[in-house]
Amino acid sequence: MFKNKSEKEILALFNDTNYIIKNYSKNDIVALEGDTCTSVGLILEGTIDIKRMLGTKVIHVSSFGKGHIFGEVILFSDVNLYPATVISSNPSKIMFISRSNFIKFCTSHQDFLELFLNDLSNKIFVLNKSITNLTFNSIRQKICNFLINEYKLQKGENIKLKMTKEKIAESLGITRPSLSRELINMKDIGLIDYSRTHIKILDLEEIESILIQ
Repeated sequence: MFKNKSEKEILALFNDTNYIIKNYSKNDIVALEGDTCTSVGLILEGTIDIKRMLGTKVIHVSSFGKGHIFGEVILFSDVNLYPATVISSNPSKIMFISRSNFIKFCTSHQDFLELFLNDLSNKIFVLNKSITNLTFNSIRQKICNFLINEYKLQKGENIKLKMTKEKIAESLGITRPSLSRELINMKDIGLIDYSRTHIKILDLEEIESILIQ
C-alpha cells in the first residue's frame, strides 16, 4: 500500500493513532504458525516471508516488502491464529497497530480505508491463484500455470522473475532442484528459454494445453 512512501510519511499518516515499532534481524521469527494475531503489521523497512512448515517440507506462500500490510485477514477472522510462519528475510522494521486502534483509524480516514480494501482484494486474488496451483499434479503443470499467470500480468512472453527461483519453487510446493530440472527439460523441447532473471515463453499454445492434460 505504501511502497512509494518514506517511513517519515507513513508515520505522519498514523500520527493520530497508537502503535508500536519492532526491529528484526535477518531470519528472525515475526510470528509462528498457531500464534494469536492481535495486531496489523505494516513493514517500514525490509522484507518478510510467509512460509508453511509441513514436516520437512517448506512452502513459500508469499513475500511482502516495505509499505505492505500483513495480518489483517487473520485479525478480523473468527479464528485469529496465524496459519503460517512469518519470517524477517532481512533486517526489518515493522509497525504494529492493535485491532481496536486500526478500526478507529479506518473509520476516521476514508481514503485509507479505500486503499486498504483494494489491497485486501488483491491479496485474495493471489491466494486464489495459490489454491488453483494445488489442483495440478505434475511439476510441469505447476510451472506452466505460473508462466500463464505471469504472462497475463506482465502482458508478454518475456517474463521478468520477481522472486528468486528458490522462492518460486517454494510457492509451487516443489524443491529448487526439481524446478531447475523441469525448466531445463522445458527449454530442451522448445517450450521456453530462460536466464537468471527472465523466462521467455516460446510456445504459449502448448503450455496452455499442458494444463488440461
